[in-house]
Amino acid sequence: MAVPGPAVPDVPYGIKEIAMSAPKVAVVSAFEAKLQPILAASAAGALRSAGAEVAAWDADVCPNDFPSGDFDLVLISIPSYEGIETGAQVASQFKLAGARRVLVCGQYAWLNAGVLASLTDGVVVDEPEGMTEPLLAFARGEVTADQVDGIFTGEGTRPKPKRRVARDWQLPARDLFPPIANYPEHCTKFGLLGNIEATRGCHHRCSYCAVYAAYGVAAIPVDSGMVLADAAQLAGQGARHFAFVDAEFFNTRRHALNAMEAVADRLGPVTFELTTRFDHILEFEAEINQMTGLGLRVITSALEFPSERVLQVFDKGIDVPGIKKAIRAAKAAGVELRPTFITFTPWVTLAEIQALEDFLDETGIAGWVDHTARQTRLLLFKGSPLLDSPWLDGVTLIDRGFYYDWVHPDPAVDELWAQRRQEAVEAGATRCCVRC
Repeated sequence: MAVPGPAVPDVPYGIKEIAMSAPKVAVVSAFEAKLQPILAASAAGALRSAGAEVAAWDADVCPNDFPSGDFDLVLISIPSYEGIETGAQVASQFKLAGARRVLVCGQYAWLNAGVLASLTDGVVVDEPEGMTEPLLAFARGEVTADQVDGIFTGEGTRPKPKRRVARDWQLPARDLFPPIANYPEHCTKFGLLGNIEATRGCHHRCSYCAVYAAYGVAAIPVDSGMVLADAAQLAGQGARHFAFVDAEFFNTRRHALNAMEAVADRLGPVTFELTTRFDHILEFEAEINQMTGLGLRVITSALEFPSERVLQVFDKGIDVPGIKKAIRAAKAAGVELRPTFITFTPWVTLAEIQALEDFLDETGIAGWVDHTARQTRLLLFKGSPLLDSPWLDGVTLIDRGFYYDWVHPDPAVDELWAQRRQEAVEAGATRCCVRC
């Protein structure tokens, strides 16, 4: 039986009127995979709970809704690569509009801290939910950015707080953003999707991954009660299918599973999807079978490419026979497996790419793979651990600002990628995951 979520003020998303002495803060999402932005909503909820007057803006989905106001602080969330340029442009917009202070946060802000600090007042290099008091002191002008632990400025940084410490998690301020029904990506075959998170970061070392580059091997649990409360308020917006958008659902053995059990018990019947590595499909086979009884319907997992060499480069912790075994385990559990790929890398041959279709047919997952997987090209973002890897020795790299392009030694591979990329653009499918 569905249970209504916690009460929120019956007012349109935007600025909430509270005490006149409260600092005025705008929280902006640059890009969060076309979903209602949970990371920006979480930061907004924490700052509002700490006493700020908060407005919010999804600059990607609602680009024309630039918020007006005399803001003491603007905090721009850049968790995804696609948001870097938007975030930089939005920072300039707010500066021109008279915002007193502009900061950026999120893993791709951390990875591009040098450039973004030169365009803003600084880069928040930790979760803002753990920094609300110093952030509001900065908003009030009581301290400068370089006096705040965890803000990187163009002149240096104070010592960073430890990301493993407990956070004062507050309910994400989803009421400041358009309802999830207004976001096309929330409409699924299982019903309206609610995006929730049980952890941030990841305990893996996948060499291409921005989560590993930004967090190292740290995994930060979100308070379980807050996960349930967030799911409840999403249910109040109509969500019946919940996607755990954690980079790795099994960052711990039980934390996210406990959250899923609580959501299923409180709000069920509902359905779920999650993201995990292929090796965990085997390691947590019993738990996955348990979760199908709770409503688990979809597992997204990074297969990358069925090549021992590529799996070794990416440090995936599994080999090709293991991947085939994991596919069989997922099918036996009755869940839909949505594999993601990095089909185009400097280490694959044209023949191997063309043989990928045989692998998909052999394993019976061809119907689960979309245009995105067939055209995904390795992104060498600034800060990628691969840039220091000997695997790139001899590979031609071209500096493109926020990333390095690479040239395959066989021109036919790059030509095939250009063709498939165009097909994916025409199909409207060019992104493979939420967090990486």
